[in-house]
Amino acid sequence: MVNLALFDFDHTLTHTDSFKAFLSYSLSKTAYYKGHFKLLHYIVGYQCKMITDQKLRQKICQTAFAQYHKKQLLEIGRTFADTYLDQIISPHAKQRLTWHQSQGDRVVVVSSSLDVYLKPWCEKQGIDVICNQMTDNGTHYTGVFLGGDCGYEEKARRVQQRYNLTDYEQIFAYGDSNNDSAMLALADQKFYRWQKQ
Repeated sequence: MVNLALFDFDHTLTHTDSFKAFLSYSLSKTAYYKGHFKLLHYIVGYQCKMITDQKLRQKICQTAFAQYHKKQLLEIGRTFADTYLDQIISPHAKQRLTWHQSQGDRVVVVSSSLDVYLKPWCEKQGIDVICNQMTDNGTHYTGVFLGGDCGYEEKARRVQQRYNLTDYEQIFAYGDSNNDSAMLALADQKFYRWQKQ
């Protein structure tokens, strides 16, 4: 039997936030700042703990990517994955990924970030991904998340939906925030901010 290794992405595998970087990368300066101004009350609400990060993420994507051409954003996401993501992967995180792969473990990134750039990066690494996907009308994105935001309990639910956990000898999980708590609870070997729990 092989092991299952579950990794959060932002601030676990990376040393910075990929979602914010992708917003800057994929939007014009005008669109970025107009969107920021439009969402200011949501941002303040989040900082004051009046709304959740899940709600804020969904509002950001609805503002930034509604009516964004699907083919164009997928191309931008692939380029972002190829040129940027490897630069923000922490060396010790890359080492741990490689270790799990060398053991023959099934490795999965479980993230609240977007599939338009996480999917091509994970495919390149030969690992699975569970993350936020936006719905589309065939040609353009709506900005709405398919099945809601992939955070908190939803991370654990989607892992259990995709994998039969009893098929694995041990489950490892790596996270850095409360967003990962439910996923960490699935694991035999839990690592929070790289410290074994």
